Amino acid sequence: MQKKIGYDARMIENSGIGIRIQHILKFWPLKEKDAKLYLFGDPNLLKKYEIPRDAEIIEYKTKIYSPKEFLGHPRMAEMDVLDIPHFNVPLRYLRKCIVTIHDLIPYHFKETHSSLVKRLYLQIVFRSIQWFAKHIITVSQYTKDDLIKSFGFKADRISVVYNGIDLSNFSKRSQTQVSSFIKEQKLPKDYLFTVGIGKAHKNFPFLLNNLEQMWKQGSLKLPLVVGGISKEIPTEFLEFQKKNPNRIYFLSHLPYDRLPLAYQAAKVFVYPSRLEGFGFPVLEAQAVGTTVLSSHASVLPEVLRDSATFFDPNQGIDFQTKLLSLLKDGKKQIESQKKGLTNAKRFLWQNVLKPYLEVFQSVLNPKNS
Repeated sequence: MQKKIGYDARMIENSGIGIRIQHILKFWPLKEKDAKLYLFGDPNLLKKYEIPRDAEIIEYKTKIYSPKEFLGHPRMAEMDVLDIPHFNVPLRYLRKCIVTIHDLIPYHFKETHSSLVKRLYLQIVFRSIQWFAKHIITVSQYTKDDLIKSFGFKADRISVVYNGIDLSNFSKRSQTQVSSFIKEQKLPKDYLFTVGIGKAHKNFPFLLNNLEQMWKQGSLKLPLVVGGISKEIPTEFLEFQKKNPNRIYFLSHLPYDRLPLAYQAAKVFVYPSRLEGFGFPVLEAQAVGTTVLSSHASVLPEVLRDSATFFDPNQGIDFQTKLLSLLKDGKKQIESQKKGLTNAKRFLWQNVLKPYLEVFQSVLNPKNS
């Protein structure tokens, strides 16, 4: 008998989670004869993307992180399985949910969810998932281990299904395209590149403070370009820019197909994050052949292995030493670029989603698993 699978696709245009949703739907692993797919979301948005031809779209526009979200959509009651690609679950249908948890950043970084109400919300949601969800997916072994350590989740109820990289988009462009991009965006010819402004776990003040020291000492000449800005630039960073003219540039939001140019034009991609569930940006940089200097925190060594230079995100001297050493060592940069390209290929969407199919097979046919 054909099963019904409901997929919550409301966040298809969000950064990170949205990229994952887009590619899961693009490479949807189940045939219609085995399971009918129902997509819950905004029909106008969903029709912009490559989705399974036989999927039925059900309009569902409930706001993310709203109380109404706990109730879900009435038609979720018809589904045999619900695939929820984030931790904000419909509680009344939780027993039929496969829930993907990307990270525990809201839990660990209390400044992100500092109010008592928000902290209580997180406890209710994560405990409910732990006790009642049909199965849990994490995007890395690090997040799986974090769930086990922080909440006592059982290891056998969690499957790791990594995020991937789209090499049809993140691939090296011609030097003419890169030069044109630099001119169009009014950027310096050579620069350091980073993303993630305004989020505490991204460790942006650490990066700015250390770069400012190096600029003042004269040990570093390269300016910094900051991408991934979706909202207004915080005042404190604009003030920093005034104090350091021609040293820091903020890129306005770029379309997905233009983002690779920002990475490729950079001398080094710098990622000082203190906590990630996966870390798309480091792979995006590697896929276009850019050298990566990364924090050694959380999941990043798991994703990067030996293909990047690592530093301690709490030790300024370590960061400064590693950056200057890397910039002076052309041979190491070339070696890192080669390893980075190879590493990025480990995360092709078609390959990393194979365990995703296995999860559905075990859930839909438990006797055969």
